Amino acid sequence: MRNMTLLSCMLLCACLVVFTPACSYLKRAASPAGQEHKVIADTDKQAQANIALGEYRKALEVYSNAYDRYHYPGMQSSYARTAEQIRTTADTAYQKKDFAEAGSIYKTLFESGITTRDFAQSLSFDDDYLNGQINACSKALMESGLMKYREEKLDEAIAIWKKALVFDPENTGIKNAIETAALQLQKLKSLK
Repeated sequence: MRNMTLLSCMLLCACLVVFTPACSYLKRAASPAGQEHKVIADTDKQAQANIALGEYRKALEVYSNAYDRYHYPGMQSSYARTAEQIRTTADTAYQKKDFAEAGSIYKTLFESGITTRDFAQSLSFDDDYLNGQINACSKALMESGLMKYREEKLDEAIAIWKKALVFDPENTGIKNAIETAALQLQKLKSLK
């Protein structure tokens, strides 16, 4: 009987050694601060996975939904940091003269509504900046299309202009250019 009690005590001590650290982790994770940290880490992980796939809209939606649901103060900085990362990606594309990609990313940031958030003043950009960049990308694609048009490469001009309509769908100048080039292309094809 005494051996049984000693064995039970040893088993209980072993269990305490194994389970006490696990219990303290669970207690921290269940605490408000632990829960906030976990939600922010999970949100950031999801957002970064979307960014890696080039899914910038989804990355911003992940943060938007989590921020609206939890409104944790610590999430503001992570949300803003993610938006800045996306803006940097757009700026890099712009510098590389990939105006279609840059314009699409700037438009995504603009449409995400991040510039209207209560922490928007901490961002390095605003709606004016984003609109300016969207217009600059659209203008660059318009000019690039015009170069192809002048070289009588109408298919290429139209393809370039259509890329601009993805992020600037209301641009009447580009719409008119596409229409004009398409009519000329049709006439040329009918002459053959």
